[in-house]
Amino acid sequence: MKKYAVIAALSIGLLMSGCENTIESEPQNGNTQLESEMLENSQLENLTKVAETNASDSNIPEQTNASAEPVKSTEIVQNGPYGRLSITLPDGWDYETFSTDSDLSILGMYGIHFYPEGVSEGYIELSYIERFGVCGTGLSEEETTIAGVPANIGTYDNNAYWDFISFREPYNGVVALTYSADDWWDTYGNSVLNILNTTSFDPDVREGSAYIYKPESEIEQIGLSFSLKNISPTGATMVFQQYDADAPTGDLLYSDDFAIEVQKDGVWETAPIVVVGDYGFTAIAFTLTAGETCERELRWAWLYGELEPGNYRLTKSVLDFRDSGDFDEYTVYAYFVLN
Repeated sequence: MKKYAVIAALSIGLLMSGCENTIESEPQNGNTQLESEMLENSQLENLTKVAETNASDSNIPEQTNASAEPVKSTEIVQNGPYGRLSITLPDGWDYETFSTDSDLSILGMYGIHFYPEGVSEGYIELSYIERFGVCGTGLSEEETTIAGVPANIGTYDNNAYWDFISFREPYNGVVALTYSADDWWDTYGNSVLNILNTTSFDPDVREGSAYIYKPESEIEQIGLSFSLKNISPTGATMVFQQYDADAPTGDLLYSDDFAIEVQKDGVWETAPIVVVGDYGFTAIAFTLTAGETCERELRWAWLYGELEPGNYRLTKSVLDFRDSGDFDEYTVYAYFVLN
């Protein structure tokens, strides 16, 4: 089934202001020592007040106790097939990480949810999204820099806080999304940006595997999508989702046959086979129930061995079977990456 993401966004504005305290001294008349002392005392009092005002306006905390403990912070890390993603959270914030195939993910392939401690709902999802795109009316975007990296802040319909922050090169694919943060944004919105300024993404540190959606993973004529989960170098779980019960003209059938291709220099090639001699697949046909999702385990190590890191696609044939000799055959692909 096609997966559409509708992002309801709110806006954020950044306003920076500053102030400067000055002392203007006017000529004074009078020759007595008392008047001079009163003037000196008055100027001293004014200087003291200015110094106190500047100290209170500055961002430098008053260090009255040399033994005061520094603010604690924790680095949160989530590794994935496209790189190492991390942020630093100060005390008072909670989090949960999610890897590929996790039910915690909303849009991201893998990443981190973070939110103020004690809130009943709402969080920020910082994640890797292979192809992030936005559209629709009412969208406004602002170019900025976050964590030293160019980024776009996106807002829909002049809402009260931003909806997404999309990082650009060298953090392409890293996206921050807001979810149900209305109740606490006024208090913690600025802190969210401070936390995002600690974002780090290292594409050279890769771990794990992931399914990659492409148009070839879906056949609209029969209302079928094909994906993988629990991917390892030796196998995966195939997921068939028949999302339009009225699309097929007969029964949807598939068998045990499959093929794996590997991408080399931008070209798809048949993955090396480790079997010596002839091999074959059973002729058993499996039925895909209309309107339902079917999962089936697939082990390929017997045919391809343990796959090395790289980009792959799994090929399956599906029949729209009406009667003997009366059917349509379709080919569907599931793309995945291994590290």
